[in-house]
Amino acid sequence: MAGALKRSRAAAVVTTLGALVATAATLAAAFSPAARAADDDAAVAAALVAALPPDGATDLMLIDQPSTPDAPHVRGAARVAATPAAIKNVLLDPAHYRALIPSLLRADLERSNGGPPIVDWELEVPLFNLSGRMALRNRPDGVTIELFEGDFAPGRLAFTVTPSAGGGAILMVDAVLDVKRSSWLLRRIIKRSPAGEPAALAAATYVALRAVALRAEHPHDRYARRSGAPPAAPADWLPDPRPLMANAAALLRARGVVALVARTPVDRLAGVVAAVSLQAPAPAVAARLRDPGAWHAFPGWGTIHVRPGPNGPGAEVEDDLPLVDCDATWTALAGPEPRWVATAGATRGARLGWSIHAGAAGASSIAALTLYPRLEATGSIARRFIAAEPLLEEGLALALAFVDVAGTRAAWVTPH
Repeated sequence: MAGALKRSRAAAVVTTLGALVATAATLAAAFSPAARAADDDAAVAAALVAALPPDGATDLMLIDQPSTPDAPHVRGAARVAATPAAIKNVLLDPAHYRALIPSLLRADLERSNGGPPIVDWELEVPLFNLSGRMALRNRPDGVTIELFEGDFAPGRLAFTVTPSAGGGAILMVDAVLDVKRSSWLLRRIIKRSPAGEPAALAAATYVALRAVALRAEHPHDRYARRSGAPPAAPADWLPDPRPLMANAAALLRARGVVALVARTPVDRLAGVVAAVSLQAPAPAVAARLRDPGAWHAFPGWGTIHVRPGPNGPGAEVEDDLPLVDCDATWTALAGPEPRWVATAGATRGARLGWSIHAGAAGASSIAALTLYPRLEATGSIARRFIAAEPLLEEGLALALAFVDVAGTRAAWVTPH
């Protein structure tokens, strides 16, 4: 009897210890860095879907800040008038790539020896070429492109596709690339600002997102479906910044700079708005940002001469940027929010404005910068880039809005 009791107690102890070990292992897995990262990625993806405007002409981008050196992180979401299967087919079949990217010289599929397909690629860019090798990994919910050799490597572009309740699909991209491993020109530009790396990745990621969407919507088109219409500002100031101020975007704002890119009916840039959280009350932020002297925070805006105007102060700006001409006279417009239009200079007709909203606690605020920069008018380099890849009109405008709003946030914590 005593022996049986001892054996029973021993079995109970062993069972209890086994349960504790299993529980500990489960908790360790649940709270491991990999699990936390997966949970965070899932939360950010859900927030991107929730904050994405329903109009089908506005795309949502998130640029992490602070940025990890050599590995900036950018995410984006867009509505696509194509099925998830059609989108995955575009990503998995290199035969689509020449139509996907107009300046792609080659995308040769190599034997994979049982592993994922390998693509040897080369891209023609004004003043230089880029090349490398990448692996295509098929997932149930999308495709991951891993760049493991050459320009931008190491890096990845993880595309996720989900059906949209209104028809079509929502395409998301999660990009981490070493953008400094590319051209001398890009490295030179990146050195101008601490935000240079994520800005360059933001431009490239946006182009990839839209290029995949266009090809999926027109899979049999011989050409790349880029717009042939000339750039032109729409009558309205677009996009509407309010989705960036909503609670649905709170998680995104906590990660860095969140932005909307709006397109016109002829698929040209309508405008970009980039929002950032500031640890200061909205009235103080609004008062400061109404002063064009605050533009000293914009990288490359060298000399700013503030001038009075009937609707508020404007400014004459001289840049110190290489290879472009952004000198302009900015005139204030009438209205409740600070807005300016370039009335002289190469970029005449460009737009710049701020929207400021109070944060949840009242002691913080959200500042959203709206830009229509007319980059195609700043010189031959920008013009050639946009001519070679028209989607760079939007991509470069996104990058510019990001560095300007990131510089504004950095300047806010500096004594003034």
